[in-house]
Amino acid sequence: MSSQGTRTNSSLPEVTEIRQRIESCADPEIKMYLKATFLFGARAVELCGKRCSGEKAIVYGPKGTDAWTTKTEPPDIPSKDLAKILITAISDKDEALKMVDRLTKDVPVALFRIKIAKQKLDEGEDAPHRIIGLPLEYDSWVKEVYDYFKSKGEDYVFPFNRAYVWGYISNKQRIFEGLTYKIKKYNYLRTGKPVYKILPHPRQLKIHGLRHIRTDELISRYHFDGFDMVAFVGWKLSAKGKSAPAMADVYAEIREAWHRYIKKLCKVST
Repeated sequence: MSSQGTRTNSSLPEVTEIRQRIESCADPEIKMYLKATFLFGARAVELCGKRCSGEKAIVYGPKGTDAWTTKTEPPDIPSKDLAKILITAISDKDEALKMVDRLTKDVPVALFRIKIAKQKLDEGEDAPHRIIGLPLEYDSWVKEVYDYFKSKGEDYVFPFNRAYVWGYISNKQRIFEGLTYKIKKYNYLRTGKPVYKILPHPRQLKIHGLRHIRTDELISRYHFDGFDMVAFVGWKLSAKGKSAPAMADVYAEIREAWHRYIKKLCKVST
């Protein structure tokens, strides 16, 4: 996956800028946490192995065993590569066959089991999870994060809470200083009823801002649709009436449907 490409949303910082800021983080643990948070489009709490004071008793953070690898079919051969193969075949058949072999090999994929926060759970009910699939050979961050997971074995990958990360990036090393993202208007709710309306406003970028930026990138650069986003970031499908999306959530394991979007993420950096 490339961090390159033209931005379509001027209210968000550039992906390249975000990646450079994360790479500048001096703390190795927090740097890896931020990389994983961005790649997964995760909520801050979903990767933390400890709770903040006052939070629910659930610990969402993954352990090292929540990552594994598999393979999937390669994406369709782009027309420009197909043209190169045809031109090469005229003068060098063997080289053309090597090109075909490279483009038709199975794609290694890293899979991550991530619990989903902000769910209405019954007492004693476990938080649901999603399985995020990321191609291993298209973005160097994916292998870095996967190797980091595996190095933790049965332990929590990130054995700290989100307040610890927030404190670091707000005080010790302000890696996102000067960056903001736009918050759209919404109703402030209390006991399910609107109390007052929050107007659009800029918000200083912290951990949750990474989820906004990654979501925009998945939609604008990788052309994710609604089902893809539900599977990847753990959104809840619409439950208004018996719509197709809502019923899909009942009859299908949509949050484990990484196969449906994985080929979209197979883009070579330019």
